[in-house]
Amino acid sequence: MSKLSRHQQLNQAKATFTANAKTFALAAKFLPKERYEAVARLYAFCRKLDDLADAAPAGVNHGELVRIRQEICAGKSRDPSISDMLSLQRDFEIPTTLLLDFIDTLIEDQYPRALGNVDELVQFAYGVASTVGLMMCHVFGVRDSRALPFAVDLGLAMQMTNIARDILEDAQRNRVYVPADLLPAPITCEGLVRGDEAQRASAYQGALNLLAVADEYYASAALGYGYLPRTVRQAIKVAARLYQAIGEKVAENEATYWERRTVVSSERKCLLITELLLKRMRDGSSTLLIGKFAHREQLHQALDRRRFSA
Repeated sequence: MSKLSRHQQLNQAKATFTANAKTFALAAKFLPKERYEAVARLYAFCRKLDDLADAAPAGVNHGELVRIRQEICAGKSRDPSISDMLSLQRDFEIPTTLLLDFIDTLIEDQYPRALGNVDELVQFAYGVASTVGLMMCHVFGVRDSRALPFAVDLGLAMQMTNIARDILEDAQRNRVYVPADLLPAPITCEGLVRGDEAQRASAYQGALNLLAVADEYYASAALGYGYLPRTVRQAIKVAARLYQAIGEKVAENEATYWERRTVVSSERKCLLITELLLKRMRDGSSTLLIGKFAHREQLHQALDRRRFSA
């Protein structure tokens, strides 16, 4: 790949990142330039595959996702975006197993689905989100393996927030990610899209229940920030806090929840970032927490910890 085409690839990745991941792109501004660019490239790859999995009709891109999986296993591709990800993988020593866990979850996620319980949700969220968080640990140069369970938790929490925010959008794709055991009453995609009041009330309560679960994972993730290099730590804290604020906004008003996608205002984001900086000044470095809190193993009882413990 020529220097010009590599430059164009990077600019395209940055544009994809800033246009589609506004909350995380804002937090990523706290990263050093090299880390920011690597995160943008990683996001662009993940976004490409996620869009393929979400395309209609269901399964239309199954063959392409399988092809990409084969190219990841082979370590080479003629597709510039996949080739760039493989280059990123080599540069930061990202395990192939993480890439395969990510793409395998998306291959399965192309089709209509409904989750029965929180364990199923944790397994799904690990595949689409925690794997990305673990890849970012490599991009960030995290050396202490004790950080990894906490990185998994942050991915789980953020994905749960996404699910709680996007129930209607997901239903339009014939998917229900809020686990049935968190719903007061059964719901269907057709009922949610049609505007059935009882089903929407159940789904909204399910979203609130899911956000309570997410808060447990956010709280656990915060105990692991000290394992992150100082140069990237603030960016991750900001991303986590802004995402958690999306959930708080969801919980504010059921009526507006169904009218439009929940967003956090720029003013609110600035306030939350300022509060984080003041908290850092008041409480001291997250490094002070290292080794003081063991990870709660029950948070990962649905996962195969061997896949991210090394």
